[in-house]
Amino acid sequence: MNGLSYSQMSGNDWSTPASGMLSELVQDFAPTHAPKSEALIDKQYALQTLEEIEQQMAQFEVEHEATVAELQKNYVFLNDQAIRSFFKSHRTVPQLLFEAAPQLKKNFGAGTVFTLRAETDEDGAQTLYAFAVWPGDVRDVRIALEQFDEQWWIANSRQASGDLTFNYELV
Repeated sequence: MNGLSYSQMSGNDWSTPASGMLSELVQDFAPTHAPKSEALIDKQYALQTLEEIEQQMAQFEVEHEATVAELQKNYVFLNDQAIRSFFKSHRTVPQLLFEAAPQLKKNFGAGTVFTLRAETDEDGAQTLYAFAVWPGDVRDVRIALEQFDEQWWIANSRQASGDLTFNYELV
């Protein structure tokens, strides 16, 4: 037995003829598949776009390798393959290191050797360490690092996303 005493209606009048209905309007649109000539043009455009993207990627890779080669003039790569792998997955770091080199020389001295070492922790997180190899007094190197931090690194460190650390090694 139905507990409702009134009849339920949707409010739609289904007794009207089909003319002017949405289904008729939709049938007047063009077919969903494109004619063969349009499909060919779309395919050619897609291939051209892919070719342009591949050319851009190749050019980017050439520029990236040039930056890495330039870095080797300012830094000693202690574990070359690990550093190159790090650079592949952290594309902003090579340019950042390139820009840091004159600032490091300014604060630590032109004769200071700077080394890079890439390390991966037990969770797989990679960090690149840039060390100033320091033969002098620990007090002097701490002052130089503090000046580098204040004059350049703090303003630019955001670009490294926490994946690059500057420090010193006493020798």
